[in-house]
Amino acid sequence: AFSFNYKQIHEFEVFRNNKKIGFHKLFFQNIEDKIVVNTEVQMIVKFLRAIPVFNYFHKGNEIWIDNNFIEAKTSTKKNKRKFELIAKRKGSKIEIKSRKKVFLVDGDSLFTSYWNQNWLKKKTLYDIQHGKKRLINVEKKSFEEIKTSNSTIFAQKYKVRGVQDKLNGKKIDFEIWYDDKGRWVKIKFFVKKSLIEYFLVTGY
Repeated sequence: AFSFNYKQIHEFEVFRNNKKIGFHKLFFQNIEDKIVVNTEVQMIVKFLRAIPVFNYFHKGNEIWIDNNFIEAKTSTKKNKRKFELIAKRKGSKIEIKSRKKVFLVDGDSLFTSYWNQNWLKKKTLYDIQHGKKRLINVEKKSFEEIKTSNSTIFAQKYKVRGVQDKLNGKKIDFEIWYDDKGRWVKIKFFVKKSLIEYFLVTGY
């Protein structure tokens, strides 16, 4: 199965402008015919190293069978704002419940959890936090050497651009890397002119 290339715990350290602000962890389990993926993200930005000015906490659970998405449940807290999402396969569709709305999307749709490399083939994605639709274009770049928390590895780079599918939607612009086994090993993007960069902790 596709996730077996990952170790049981796949962990990143998260940096903002070269200062560590948190972590992003993925936990993989094989239970009978299911692959269960749990995600935990924490980011805290402090002013003068003492006063928190930005907090982000995210927890998620995904279930997959035979490389098919079955369901996901996530909860997110961004400063004082809270989001919850439930996505579940309903026949040939996926039902998403989020922001007091319920809607159906195509059954082959994927979400922004990024560990499953198949999303690179898509033109649309759904945000795993609140179900917003993203229109994207993925450009394959070169294979290059990248830094991890402990060493360097070679990985395939992709440039992703797009926009949220709504009037005056936010632009999407980031770079992401996968190694030769299809494992997600890095991401880099800007938030309000601040550089957010992931460094892989788990060794392969």
